[in-house]
Amino acid sequence: MLRLELDRLKHRDVRQRRMAVRRLFEIDDSAALSSFVEMLDSDDEWFVDKSVDAIRRWVGAEHRKLVVQLSIRKEGRLRLLSAEISTRIGTEALPILSTLCMDSESTVRREAWRSRLSIDPGTIPVAIESEDHVVRKTAISHSGDVVFLEKMLHDQHPRVREAALDQMISIGHIPNIVDEMVDDRLRLKLAKLLLPKMLDSGDVTSIASLCLNPTPSLRKVLAEALENTDWLEWSEVIDAAKNSSDNLLLPRLLRSKKGPIADGIRVELLLQAEDSTRVRILEHLHGRNVSKSIMEILPNLCENENPLVAQAATSLLKDSATLESEI
Repeated sequence: MLRLELDRLKHRDVRQRRMAVRRLFEIDDSAALSSFVEMLDSDDEWFVDKSVDAIRRWVGAEHRKLVVQLSIRKEGRLRLLSAEISTRIGTEALPILSTLCMDSESTVRREAWRSRLSIDPGTIPVAIESEDHVVRKTAISHSGDVVFLEKMLHDQHPRVREAALDQMISIGHIPNIVDEMVDDRLRLKLAKLLLPKMLDSGDVTSIASLCLNPTPSLRKVLAEALENTDWLEWSEVIDAAKNSSDNLLLPRLLRSKKGPIADGIRVELLLQAEDSTRVRILEHLHGRNVSKSIMEILPNLCENENPLVAQAATSLLKDSATLESEI
C-alpha cells in the first residue's frame, strides 16, 4: 500500500498526486518522508505545505542531515521549521541552532533560541543579552535562579519584567518589593499576591504604602482585601489613604464601614476634600441611616456652588427623609 501511494506521487494527473498525499498521511508511515522532502521544491504551494506538514510529523532523532539541510534553505519558513524540529536530534542540534540564532529573520531567531534553551539552559546568560525582548522572555522561562529573576524585574521591556515575575511565581518565589515596582501591571499582580500575607502578619506599613499611589485596579484590590478588616484602627493606613494621589480610594474604603470613626472621616472629607470625593461619599450613603454629624452639614452642601455636590447632597436628604418615613 505504501509503495503504491509513493508511486502515485509521480503521476501526471495532479488530482492523483494529491490523493496519494492524503492517503500517505492516513497510512502515517515515516518511510514516506524522503518523498515529501523532494516535494519542497514543487511549484505547487499545496504540495510544499504538505511537505512541511510531513516533515513536522515524521522527523526523528535519525534525521540530523535533513535538519541541517533545512537550516540553510533560502526560504525563511523552512529555516523556521529546522529550528522548530531541531530539538528532536538532541545536543547535536546545538551547532545548527547557534547559526539560526543569528538568522536575518526574527521569527527564525526566536524559535532557534527557544529550542536552544530547551536543550542547553546554560546559554541563558547569552540569551539574556539579546536585544530582542522575546528572546529574553524565553530565557527567563528556563531559569530558576531567583536572584537573576529579580534582576530581570528591572528590564527595559514591560513584557520581560512581567515574564520574570510570572516565572518567580511559578517556582514559588514571591518577591517582597512592591514599592520598587514602576510597572503598574507588576505592582498590581504582586499586591494581589502579597496583601493576604500582609494582613496575616499585620504589616500595616506595607499596606499603607500601597494606598499612596494606587491605580484604579489596585484601588479595587485594596478595597476588597480590607473590606472585612478593622483598618480604621490603623492610623498609618488612614493617613496614607487621606494623602493618596487617588482621591477616590478613601471613599471606596469607607463604603462598607459604619460607626463614629468612619463617620468622622466622612465629615472631614465632606468639609475639606475635593468635590469628586464629596460626591462619591454622598453617593455611598444612599439607602443607609445617615449619622447626625453628617445630617448637620447636608443643608450647606445642598447650596454648594458645584452642582454635582449640591445635587448629591439634595438627593441624600430626600433619600434619608424617605427612609425615616418608612420606619
